[in-house]
Amino acid sequence: MRSMTGFGAGAASIDGWRVEATIRSVNHRFLTVRVRSVGERPWLHAQIEEKLRGALSRGDVGVWLSIEGNEELGAGPDVDRALARRVHEALRALSDELKLETPPTLADLVRAGGFQIREESDEALWPAVERALDQALAALIATREREGALLCDELARLVDAFEDGVDSIEEALPVVLAGLRERLRERIEGLDVTMAPDRLEAEVVLYADRYDVQEELVRLKGHVARARELFRRAAPVGKELDFLGQEFLREINTLGSKARDSEIVGTVLDMKMRVEQMREQVQNVE
Repeated sequence: MRSMTGFGAGAASIDGWRVEATIRSVNHRFLTVRVRSVGERPWLHAQIEEKLRGALSRGDVGVWLSIEGNEELGAGPDVDRALARRVHEALRALSDELKLETPPTLADLVRAGGFQIREESDEALWPAVERALDQALAALIATREREGALLCDELARLVDAFEDGVDSIEEALPVVLAGLRERLRERIEGLDVTMAPDRLEAEVVLYADRYDVQEELVRLKGHVARARELFRRAAPVGKELDFLGQEFLREINTLGSKARDSEIVGTVLDMKMRVEQMREQVQNVE
């Protein structure tokens, strides 16, 4: 299990490029990737987003890059020296031909269009960006996994407490139903109405069925088992856990509306509180 909150940083120097990458992520229903500091290099945005979408499934993810070229290694924007030489030779030849007193200057070269900045190469920069991103992603995922382990422990504790409530209600149910039957018999006898024994028993059964929560308990046990399966899964489970929390709450509300015993109602309220705590924690699960 992973959290959606995390931080990672990485740095790499390849082919004269120095790249530092920082990634931060927080909760979000879906996956959004926001790439910053690459406005002058729009081609990087798509490649970075594609890489992050291949590694993460949920969260609001922000990426910041710092890119520097090492001039000693020839990286970064540079003059097209071959073009400059050709233009300079043409200017010098023209100067000799016209018998000018001074040779062509750098200003003459610029005005003649011989001073051009070569476009940086995607292929030259991307390896450094990718390595820095890989380091930052690994650190981010490690952070999310550490927090995810804590979330998993807390969710498991809440599910255990919830299951104790289910077991408590299941143990108390026969006594509660027997009490309901007895009270109904007493009410019928108090009316001084003659009723055949089999008819009386049928009425008692129908009355007791209205307050029988055995079906809800069975479904809640199934939800508990499913939650524990999800806790052991390596794939992202946040969305399914969120849905499961809704199902927990629906069954508990039905159970609470049927219950006619103060002890069961108290247990139901405790269970409902556990589910609300679970749903709050699940909001940070990837």
